[in-house]
Amino acid sequence: MAVSPRLDIRQRQTLALTPAMRMSLGVLRLPTDLLAEELSREAGENPYLELRLPSTGGAFAYATETVADRDSLMVYLARQIDLQKLDPDVRRCALVLVTELRNDGYLDMPLEEIAQDHDLSLAGLERGLTALQSCEPTGVGARTLEECLALQLIDKGYSATDAGAIVAHLDKFADNRLHRLEAYLGCSAADLTRIANDLRSLTPTPVVEEPDNAAMCLPELAVVRDQDGMLDVVPTSGALPQITLSDLPRPSVESPELRALAERATLLTHALAARATTLLRIGRNIVAAQPDFFLENAASLRPQSRAEAAKALGIHVSTLARALMGKALTFEGKSYDLSQFYSRALPTSSGTVSAYDVMARIRRLIAAEDCTSPLADEAICAHLQKEGVDIARRTVAKYRKCMRVPSSSKRRRRTSSDGIGSRGGGR
Repeated sequence: MAVSPRLDIRQRQTLALTPAMRMSLGVLRLPTDLLAEELSREAGENPYLELRLPSTGGAFAYATETVADRDSLMVYLARQIDLQKLDPDVRRCALVLVTELRNDGYLDMPLEEIAQDHDLSLAGLERGLTALQSCEPTGVGARTLEECLALQLIDKGYSATDAGAIVAHLDKFADNRLHRLEAYLGCSAADLTRIANDLRSLTPTPVVEEPDNAAMCLPELAVVRDQDGMLDVVPTSGALPQITLSDLPRPSVESPELRALAERATLLTHALAARATTLLRIGRNIVAAQPDFFLENAASLRPQSRAEAAKALGIHVSTLARALMGKALTFEGKSYDLSQFYSRALPTSSGTVSAYDVMARIRRLIAAEDCTSPLADEAICAHLQKEGVDIARRTVAKYRKCMRVPSSSKRRRRTSSDGIGSRGGGR
């Protein structure tokens, strides 16, 4: 059968993001501290932008006085990426991947979805992922446990091929069936013992953060009471640098580079205004959904999922999720992450309860535990089930990690260490 070339005309509809939409989504996605870094960099490279740093006082002073002054994971990674000699497109891809990381450093969103959401090439994202995975902490940007461990093995001097072969047989290392691995890996018994010892020194998550090492989160919103005692949400002062268009004349047609910078400056200022409007709407949605939390100082939150809030706000749930990342509000001297106000409802014997309330119960149980015998996740799960909360042990472990509470074994070791120190001081 002969094969001959043929031309067809087809009509297809696709959703394409305009440069203004891409800029708006990118600015909305960035956490407060990372956005401040990006604004400073943009102003330094674009003559059509003027930057005014936050004055002393306001949200910046509040955060530095109440929270440990330490760079967040995203800012730490962004600075490492800036030190690498990357093409601008690869750098942008790497920074987008940074904002998609979970708190523990894993990347659980497929690259294909990220490429579609941000109008990026898959090849550029793969190169950006390579740049991200070369950063500290080792293993950051891993998509699976096996990839996380393999990156740590490579950091210890193993080749990528050997690291991949080792993590492919984790079950045999876990069961100490080293004699079966000699044929698979072609290693001697001594080498297998060394590999097993190296595996025990690895961490299952790229980021292991202690509860006393919380990064600074600048609140961009403030919940206030008016003269009638009603609640309102206003932007905080000093959370971000102020950026405005400069008085330079617009470039001529003969200057395409300057014209592109002028257009980018205009898009950036519009995107910042849209970001502020969106965050205000989210803040007011939180206040409308949780009036008792603010008006009556209630210690509980009404369950509200992100899907419900996104529907009420008229935005996509993924847009809401990215808008919440790394953002906070302040109310009467306390700072709250925006994401904590949205959680799915957990069933109880008397109705439903929010994840925030369950975490508060977990916190109370741990605060009242015997220091010499801390409660394991299974014991906490049993306590909650007796109270009528239908919850699994893995959910307890997830909530404990979200609160940055160490495991029972680490709490026991810490208590033992503190006890030795206190006895020594007494003498």
